[in-house]
Amino acid sequence: MTEISSVDFLESFDTLYPADTVEWCPILEYHHVFVCGTYKLDEANKLKTGTINLFILEDQNKIKLIQSIPEDAVLDLKWNPHIVSGKILLAAALSGNHIRLYSLDKYDTELCLSVFSSFDLPKTNGECHMSLSIAWSHHENGSHNLAFSDSHGYITVVNLNNQLIYSFKAHNFESWTVAFNHGEPNILYTGGDDCKFKCYDQRLQYDKPVFENKDHEQGVTTCSSNKIRENIIATGSYDEIVRLWDTRNMKHCYNNVKVDGGIWRLKWEPLKEEYLLSASMFNAAHIIDTSINKANICQAFGEKNNRLFYGADWCYSNNIQYECRTKSKNRKIIATCSFYDHRLDLFYVNMEL
Repeated sequence: MTEISSVDFLESFDTLYPADTVEWCPILEYHHVFVCGTYKLDEANKLKTGTINLFILEDQNKIKLIQSIPEDAVLDLKWNPHIVSGKILLAAALSGNHIRLYSLDKYDTELCLSVFSSFDLPKTNGECHMSLSIAWSHHENGSHNLAFSDSHGYITVVNLNNQLIYSFKAHNFESWTVAFNHGEPNILYTGGDDCKFKCYDQRLQYDKPVFENKDHEQGVTTCSSNKIRENIIATGSYDEIVRLWDTRNMKHCYNNVKVDGGIWRLKWEPLKEEYLLSASMFNAAHIIDTSINKANICQAFGEKNNRLFYGADWCYSNNIQYECRTKSKNRKIIATCSFYDHRLDLFYVNMEL
């Protein structure tokens, strides 16, 4: 079994604006590419602005900013794991009443993000909704759907032709998170500030929840479906507990662990999906071992002073090799970002085989 022996700091970058989301590109040729979104609130006029920052990892250990796009405040960024008509697509959830899709393009040897499409979210009684999280789905028929959760508790599902499929009220307050089941793209999970974790089915027109769980003691902020163990789901909450669920029995989670910090994002390690990465807000970041039905914290890392960890993600590359003084170790790279001090950090994760 692969074990994590340590997490070592690599490098830091000042994003200038408060940083709240970081995402590595899942497309093989571009595993060295990642993005970081920022969110700045002008208290005087309540104006929300931000940036989408495109980075590459140089020489496997250096952060290089290659593009910064001014935007509305960025709440979430998600790469499509599949190439669509030759395009690598990035979806951005923005503070304005709209969603933007970007394509990763290459001109000569330079990479950049270009606007691919954009569309508005539905309004309620003329009032705008702010998108909060994004999920991609890929059906066997080749269609690519996007789901967005928003500040009014709605979930909106669209396809890449900007065609609205469904928009429905899922939660009484903010719908903090939305996620598709990797094994069954008709299944959609949602979590909200009403402390409810729900499941909907597109084949039932999202008419009512397939299940509704109330185990979380505070708002449900993040949900992640496991691609390898398709019946496993992880959720995080302001109540500081990471919960593991089995879709064959959703009455209660089958295991959980407290990380002593509100959880904003959870990401499965891409290779085996046994380790779970948590951006644990005021308590930095954690790696949780979920193998053999466990839920054990094996590493906690990151500075805590004046920091709010909103973003964390694993680099998809499985070939980062470094020589150290004692022996060769296989290492992965993790990126985290924190809000108050507008910092993007890289870490080595030492994987011992």
